[in-house]
Amino acid sequence: MESPGGSRGSGRGSPASSAGGATPPTPPGPEVALAQLQEDATSSMTLAWNDLSVWVRRRKEGAGLLSRQKYEHKQILNSVSGVAKSGTLMAIMGASGAGKTTLLATVSQRVKGIMRGEILVNGHVVDQQFMCKVSGFVPQQDLAVECLTVREHLEFMARLKMDQRVRASQRHRRILSLLMDLGLSKCCHTQLRRLSGGERRRVSLAVQLLTDPPFLFCDEPTTGLDSYSAGAVVEHLRLFAARGKAVICTIHQPASGIFDLFHQVLLVAGGRVAFFGDVADASRHFDNLGLVCPSTFNQAEFLVSQLAIIPGREGECLKKVQWLCDEFDNSKYGQALSDQLAAHTGRFLRSESHEADSDRADGLGHSLSRVGRSWSVASCDSYENSEEFQKYLNIKKPRRFTQFYWLVWRSLIEIRRQPTDILIRLGMLMFIAVLISTPYVSITRDQKGIQNMQGFLYLIVTEIIFAYSYSVFHTFPHEMPVLLREIGNGLYTPGPYYASKMLILLPRAIVEPFLYTLVVFLVGGLTGGITDFLLLLVPVWACAIAATAYGCLMSASFESIETAAMVSVPYEFISVTFSGLYIQLGNLPAHLAWVPFVSLFYYGNEAVSILQWEKIDSIACDEDPGIPCISSGQGALEKYGYHADDLGLDIAGLAGIYVFCHLFGFIALWRRSKRQAVY
Repeated sequence: MESPGGSRGSGRGSPASSAGGATPPTPPGPEVALAQLQEDATSSMTLAWNDLSVWVRRRKEGAGLLSRQKYEHKQILNSVSGVAKSGTLMAIMGASGAGKTTLLATVSQRVKGIMRGEILVNGHVVDQQFMCKVSGFVPQQDLAVECLTVREHLEFMARLKMDQRVRASQRHRRILSLLMDLGLSKCCHTQLRRLSGGERRRVSLAVQLLTDPPFLFCDEPTTGLDSYSAGAVVEHLRLFAARGKAVICTIHQPASGIFDLFHQVLLVAGGRVAFFGDVADASRHFDNLGLVCPSTFNQAEFLVSQLAIIPGREGECLKKVQWLCDEFDNSKYGQALSDQLAAHTGRFLRSESHEADSDRADGLGHSLSRVGRSWSVASCDSYENSEEFQKYLNIKKPRRFTQFYWLVWRSLIEIRRQPTDILIRLGMLMFIAVLISTPYVSITRDQKGIQNMQGFLYLIVTEIIFAYSYSVFHTFPHEMPVLLREIGNGLYTPGPYYASKMLILLPRAIVEPFLYTLVVFLVGGLTGGITDFLLLLVPVWACAIAATAYGCLMSASFESIETAAMVSVPYEFISVTFSGLYIQLGNLPAHLAWVPFVSLFYYGNEAVSILQWEKIDSIACDEDPGIPCISSGQGALEKYGYHADDLGLDIAGLAGIYVFCHLFGFIALWRRSKRQAVY
């Protein structure tokens, strides 16, 4: 058997590691960075996982509405082992709920959870960061920005996945090569949402192959495809395996012809290994156990049927599964797997101890996470000084500004591809502007007109705040699955993503309010000329921009639009109440005097009121001397508790709300980005 370290002499006995402080090889220059990633494997790379056990944390059933939630740990995988070598195409099969996807995501280190066991590459324990660099993961559920074309999607991914030192010409050649290899040349200018299922699978595959990783993981690559498309996808996977990659797939009841394309199969049942070995040996092993596949039966379907848990016969099926797993452990195939694992784990300095599987659930998370940390330290010592891994360790990710630039680029394309939505939104805003302005045409400057004017100004501000805050409530809930997937894959960080959303929202918050203000100014007959119109634009713009920040805070903080809208109601109710129209702000009790200063509506209403009333020196009094008379614009401001000198304070207050909301919106998004992506 080949040495797990390959021919380059890596491992604890290698000269690099024995030298202690030996300096790693010099990183490759830009002219060879891509060539190193695309070169055929000159030394075999082997991925091994030994004694993997995985637990998930879930709520206990029966917890009351007001009682404290209790959790338990459910074991999904139990001491699962396997080996995948370069040049092999492996199928992971089993009945539904057997743990296939969990195993694939655990071996590729795409999941966060409680895990015990060893994951090694060429005899070295590796961490999540390293596995993301040396492997690609094609999920069953493809998540992407649907309006991009195939070429645009690959260009975006290449810019953020590939070494930043790779030249544009090399990057374009890589994209063209993948388009040709995967038969995507004819649809390279087609939007993703218009592709067939097979084409979408091949696009996902192309994305993961951009960096030419030695390991490729595919979760149910044939699900939902017809037999021809499924066969074409597996043929491509076999071709890439022949080029020196180790390709591992979960697959559900493949057709006989498709199953024969795989080199190896790993059967999972009840979280354990029921068989591991060559595809042809699987039938021999089951034949030896007296489980013979009928000649007219699909071999893969027969194997899976022997591992299924049939409703109503759970006890009998569980005993059979236990027996099958025990028989494999004692078979020559189980011994062969043990021999391979011994060769790969023998060069690894094992962690000090493993906790027993019988640990109580309450202490499980602490004990296993402690063991996991000891592996992380060992892994740094194991692979960082290994020459064979340097071309992957030396990949330079794009700078944050580059991430920001391409995220903005993608968002602009998404906006440009939705002209109907833009026109409908603008048309509705203009319609509302006319609707709220029409009742106030030719407002008179008398005692009765004061209330009309103030009501009109209130509607101008309130509508713009509600329109722009609620219009962005959908932003993060809608994009969160894509965001979690891409951040989890190391494509970019939350900072550039959030900054790109801040920038993308600004043009709309400037152009649309300009047209909105123009309509209400002309139709409503507000005081002044072009200078006064431009001055009125300032607080309206400030309200729209601050409202988008408030909407981002709500959107980033909650799972759904409905929850965000429900939680925002109390704040908006209080803010509107203390905006000056319903309560005389000059007579507020001391313990409520601070409330207006956290209100978007207060700052906006006071600002537009100041701009309209401060130039009105005289207001005609009513003929009835018994009716109080407000004789000037200053008096009108005082009636509602506003101060003519506070215009600058109002703009500063809106700016402060903008900064506050975006700061805490980013914190909320950053915390949510730490969650596990869906695979």
